[in-house]
Amino acid sequence: MSPWIEAAFAKYAWIWIGLTFGLAAKYALLIKKGVRVRPSLLMADILLLPMVGLIAYWLVTQFGVSGEAAALVSAGATIGAERVVKLYTERFMRQVEAITLRDLSREVTESKGELRNAVQTELSAKRLAGQSDD
Repeated sequence: MSPWIEAAFAKYAWIWIGLTFGLAAKYALLIKKGVRVRPSLLMADILLLPMVGLIAYWLVTQFGVSGEAAALVSAGATIGAERVVKLYTERFMRQVEAITLRDLSREVTESKGELRNAVQTELSAKRLAGQSDD
């Protein structure tokens, strides 16, 4: 076996073991709750797995753990990944909504100013027209 493969296996094997066990535990918990496991649900979790792997790797390096502890942290990240993704999605949507409301209120304020200027211009024109008629 090449040294690169051995090094990658030594560095990431426990994380992959944790991801695998965490995914199995997540589905066991879903089945225990009575949720019907559909292929689309499994596909969504498999598509989320690389992101969960990055989160797990970051957590493992932050905590400075290795071996079985790295697998345990990775499994925990896998089980809680759905909640984390939901939390960040809601946070992102709140920020988008706040920016949209801010932009909308700015547009309304600007349009009020433009309307006020147009009315004032019309009134001024009528006054000038009324003065020149006299």
